Amino acid sequence: MVKFSNKPNIKGIRNTAEDTNYKAKLIGREGRLFAGLNATRITGIAYGLILAFVLVIIIPLLAKAFGV
Repeated sequence: MVKFSNKPNIKGIRNTAEDTNYKAKLIGREGRLFAGLNATRITGIAYGLILAFVLVIIIPLLAKAFGV
């Protein structure tokens, strides 16, 4: 005979609530990361272009000028 219980499944509810809370925090963290990357993309591109310019053009010219 199967016994039925009128007690709520607290463990299952608690696990579901913790899982939902974790996923909500994960989505929020991802959103903040994307916003931060989006806000700094122009300066990052500018720094990258300046660094590429220095490495490709300025350093070889200085090496050629000083005979290294």
